[in-house]
Amino acid sequence: MKSLTEQLHAMRGKVVWMASYPKSGNTWFRCFMEALLTGKVDINQINTDGIFSSRALFDGVTDIDSRMLDEEEVKLRLAQVYRSHLQFAQRLEFTKVHDAYSCDRRGEPIFPSDVSHKVIYLVRNPLDVVASFANHNSSTVEQAIRLMNKPNGYLARQKNGLNINNQLPQLMYSWSGHVESWLNQKKIEVILMRYEDTKQDPVGNFHRALTEVGLKVTKKKVREAVALAKFDRLKKMEEEVGFREKNSKVKSFFRSGKSGGYKDELTSEQIKLMTSQHRKVMKRLRYL
Repeated sequence: MKSLTEQLHAMRGKVVWMASYPKSGNTWFRCFMEALLTGKVDINQINTDGIFSSRALFDGVTDIDSRMLDEEEVKLRLAQVYRSHLQFAQRLEFTKVHDAYSCDRRGEPIFPSDVSHKVIYLVRNPLDVVASFANHNSSTVEQAIRLMNKPNGYLARQKNGLNINNQLPQLMYSWSGHVESWLNQKKIEVILMRYEDTKQDPVGNFHRALTEVGLKVTKKKVREAVALAKFDRLKKMEEEVGFREKNSKVKSFFRSGKSGGYKDELTSEQIKLMTSQHRKVMKRLRYL
């Protein structure tokens, strides 16, 4: 069997999108991939391939200061930015995404299917996402619910026309809208990973995802990588050295990582606000 490095090199020029609504397991998957690729985990040097919304990548490829463009002008260029970037990739890339799957004003998808190998869509019970997302944004639970229920919810969209964030604005829709945008599109094959299933059987679920990507990795290697990327290890690492992706206003990025924690964190009215808005998709994903 070819080594993982050889397999990834043979698939260069393509990308696997690691797509998720925030706080749904994307960082865990990225840490697992770093452990698999390098045999170690440094949460401040995660060895995957950046984020789709990177302003630095956009500016470097286009030689345009994206702060001078409006959101729609950026979207018109996003697909070609990744086509150009991947021409020089040395291996199959794994890129984080919080954007919904959407189109530019010409009706063209912002994710180019011709260079997209697969999508790994990471999803988590939205009731558990709420408190974690509130912590991440240094907001109240009510504010997190409003954002998750908002049909045109955004990340990194700045007020008063300012455009200086290191990430481009990311249209996410509502939580349900985000899920459906990725699961209902037909251009790129989707590998669905429920956070709860991965918590219950991390080795089996990570191994399944890699197999569906087309990579041959032994379960022994997967088990070793899972051990290195255990939640408790990541949390301890953050306590010891900090985590540069953490909001500076909050105490920690890694909270409890539990499934079902919402029962102790949300009121019955807050649960009702979420389930009434997202019942259809929650049923589809076996959360109701």
